[in-house]
Amino acid sequence: MRLKNHKSDFIDQSEALSFIFNNKSYKGYKGDTLASALIANDVLFFARSFKYGRKRGLMGSGVEEPNALVSLEIGGRYTPNLKATEVMLYDGLSAVSSSNPNSIDFRALIKPLHRFMPAGFYYKTFIKQKVWAMVEDSLRSIAGFSKAPTEKDEDVYDHIFHHTEVLVVGGGVAGITAALEVLNNSKTTRVILVDERAHLGGELFNEFQSDDTAISWHHDNLSKLLEFKNVANSRLKIFSRSTAYAWYDHNYIEVLQTNATGESLISGVTQAARKVLHKIRAKEVILATGAHERPMLFETNDLANIMLSQSVRRYLNEFGVISGKDVVLYGNNDSIYSTAIDIKNNAINCKVIDIRPSGGESETVLKAKKLGIEVLQGYAVLKAHGTNLVKGIEISSVEMQGKKWRLTGPSKRLNCDLLASSGGFNPVVHLDCHCGAKTFFDEDSQAFLPQKVRKNRQVCGSISAIGFWKDVVIDAKNKAQLTLLSLGEIKKSTQDSMSKNYLDYYNASQFFVPIEILNRPKVFIDMQNDVTTLDVALAIREGYRSIEHIKRYTAMGFGTDQGKTGNINGIAVAAQFLDVPLSEVGTTTFRPAYTGVDFGAMAGREVGGFFDPQRYTTIHDSHLESGAEFEVVGQWYRPWYYPKSGEDIHQAVNRECLAVRTSLGMMDASTLGKIDVQGKDSREFLSRVYTNAWMKLAPGSCRYGLMCNEKGMIIDDGVSTCINDNHFIMTTTTGGAASVYSALEMWLQTEWSDLDVHLSSVTDQFATVAVVGPNARNLMKVLCHDIDFERDNFKFMQWRPGTVCGVQARVMRISFSGELAYEINIEANYGRYIWDEVALAGKPWNITPYGTESMHVLRAEKGYIIVGQDTDGSMTPMDVNMKWILAKDKPFSYIGRRSFSISALNSDDRFQLVGLLTKDAHVVLPEGSHIINNKGGSIGYVTSSYFSPILRRSIAMAQLKGGLSKMTEIVLVKIVQEKQGLKEIPCEVSSSVFYDIEGEKVDGNE
Repeated sequence: MRLKNHKSDFIDQSEALSFIFNNKSYKGYKGDTLASALIANDVLFFARSFKYGRKRGLMGSGVEEPNALVSLEIGGRYTPNLKATEVMLYDGLSAVSSSNPNSIDFRALIKPLHRFMPAGFYYKTFIKQKVWAMVEDSLRSIAGFSKAPTEKDEDVYDHIFHHTEVLVVGGGVAGITAALEVLNNSKTTRVILVDERAHLGGELFNEFQSDDTAISWHHDNLSKLLEFKNVANSRLKIFSRSTAYAWYDHNYIEVLQTNATGESLISGVTQAARKVLHKIRAKEVILATGAHERPMLFETNDLANIMLSQSVRRYLNEFGVISGKDVVLYGNNDSIYSTAIDIKNNAINCKVIDIRPSGGESETVLKAKKLGIEVLQGYAVLKAHGTNLVKGIEISSVEMQGKKWRLTGPSKRLNCDLLASSGGFNPVVHLDCHCGAKTFFDEDSQAFLPQKVRKNRQVCGSISAIGFWKDVVIDAKNKAQLTLLSLGEIKKSTQDSMSKNYLDYYNASQFFVPIEILNRPKVFIDMQNDVTTLDVALAIREGYRSIEHIKRYTAMGFGTDQGKTGNINGIAVAAQFLDVPLSEVGTTTFRPAYTGVDFGAMAGREVGGFFDPQRYTTIHDSHLESGAEFEVVGQWYRPWYYPKSGEDIHQAVNRECLAVRTSLGMMDASTLGKIDVQGKDSREFLSRVYTNAWMKLAPGSCRYGLMCNEKGMIIDDGVSTCINDNHFIMTTTTGGAASVYSALEMWLQTEWSDLDVHLSSVTDQFATVAVVGPNARNLMKVLCHDIDFERDNFKFMQWRPGTVCGVQARVMRISFSGELAYEINIEANYGRYIWDEVALAGKPWNITPYGTESMHVLRAEKGYIIVGQDTDGSMTPMDVNMKWILAKDKPFSYIGRRSFSISALNSDDRFQLVGLLTKDAHVVLPEGSHIINNKGGSIGYVTSSYFSPILRRSIAMAQLKGGLSKMTEIVLVKIVQEKQGLKEIPCEVSSSVFYDIEGEKVDGNE
């Protein structure tokens, strides 16, 4: 509910805003967050938990909130998994719970089975393959929160780069003081101040009701700060609603600034930026990040309307809203009394339960008692009562016996409709730890604090367990002085003493984790992931003693809140069960990002097409007109397949392959790398880079070559053509063109500078049209009349110059399919013309264009390798059964030859390329599937796998340990089949050549 006559500097009740939440309309005011507006409208349920589907309400008021995840807007502005506590209300806002508490939830329906779902149950359940196949889809469908966006993001994001002398993170009392101290004591130092809230001041606003000096201090110092900002050439930048989420090396910090209404955050831009990513380099960093309150632990502590004490206080003071009329404050420190006083001053009934015994009370405690607030000291909450919403609590007296808490009396029940707890405060050390800084456990404050000394960094305020705001001012000034000293702006720093014991404000007692409570069910540590104290106990019983392992086994802190309220309690619980000091357990590792970051913000305006060049052949438009689907290969957009009406990829590929095998096909091969090699030492050069012989290759001939690196591993292959004794055209794989060219230049310039060889990349200068199939010769006779295409006069692996359709061309008789084939090479500008002419002239033979997928099937049928698919950078020519391509009598060694003498490369147990034939001819093995031995261990994997339409069965190529000696043996390939789970497929090891084993088809129909 919203309190009447409550004055707030944040809420403008003259400007009402309409919004929708879970398909219902509500009203709020300018300045509200979505969370505060929903509290004002008596909405108490925000979500369901991850594992058990339990209804959850608000717990926090800021970035620490674990429950209230919402998805904003629809369509192109849809944004999932935002915290309702951080979403500023705007007119027309539309939001839904990421896990709707008002819907019927499968997880809640299976409540009787919850006891069978402890930590790690998914590791120990559904182990049988058939059982897992039945439940996998169901488990995956209920996992996670919200839904991923499906439409293009309509919002705009910007990046801004900054360099500054001082970056202050946190805009509370400490941050404001530190920034002012630096600015006042230097005339040149630039300062950037960032804060995640909309208004600077932090928790100081909570003191406004009871402390007039807090109001005047805030007004005076904020005015002074703005004076520095609102001048020409200002040295101060202030980023509100900005979260420093990552700290990297050399004081590089990334800050995400949010503007919920979509108005521009940067003046002068033409299109509004929803969020801005500030990339900041700072010489010095002052961390004034504050502390998060941690909750108390008791049974069913996850019921709605069980909140953090400071959050209740903030909603009350900043937004004038509260979610209960009968409030209980429960905790182990004085902050609960401050909240109780504010609640009482607003005429709301409240009582305090303090685990600490009476005696030695602070001024705050005495003030609460003086106001007539009922105080029960030496008591603890054992359990919260209620179905989904807290209706009452069960309490018992407690006392410290030695170093452990013990229950000492019978329990009794109190009624309440709002329970606010405080178990102490966790300094926000996340950012400080991103670059490897460590924390230490401080017994006085019962908190993990940042290390005191670190180069180019200072910490001040609550992050150092300093709670009273006037002490924070002194501490912030001291740390700012040290920063100025480090910058060389002053010669000596002034360090003032605290006005009082700076721990008095918190007066925190020891972590309250009595074993009698921890052993109860449903004592939740992590609200989002439903991790309980018994889950931690189970993890420890199963052998996990490291907090890092406990975290991963239980999923504690894995949610979107990253354990900001739960992890420290989890550490304390682990310490209790392990019976070791809390400091010995330590903390988990803090990693970026501190809060969720939009992918759009990371990308900025670099969206749409990639900056990576998009390369098209000169035949591309013809492919588009033929309806081709494309794939990107080495930056080239190559036709993948050409579907006809109603065809899927499998039907189209089968049709294309059969056309090539039985009649005639055509393919755009222009993307192959082409390197012009000229010079009197060209032959010698080729002999050194290829494994086979080139010294006797006659002009007019072509030869296939295999290229290795110094380690003897295959890196590329291709056909090179002898134009004349001093001129060759080398072809490479499409993806390897650039790397091969660079490698060849490196060898020429660094090792073989004595060779007379000149290289030129001519890939873009030529277009290539491949005419493939039994009728290829017949078509070429129609297209070209000045070349003799008879078999004996134009043999395989030869080339001829000629005129094709009036265009000068080099026609090469080479084949990557095993069929009769000719490649027509012309100047690139004639590419489309020749393609279209070939298509027209080939109609009598029903010529069919085919793409890369059909090319892969055709080459696999013949056992031709694709470098990078059938090889992986660790395979030698011997491994792919190509020992025949290794020359033995070259006068000068070739690259990789010496490595072939290494015994490890000649082992019979190496991975070797073989063929696989499944026993069931219709089962196509997924590429990457593992071949297993009788013990289930991997002995190889599938590199290429297709259905061969000409053979009417599946074929595959694989790397198999000792494969060449396993011919005709039966091996098992483990695959995953939809709805059937893992399955072992028996396969026969065979030659990698499946079709036309004798090689007769390469000469065509003759």
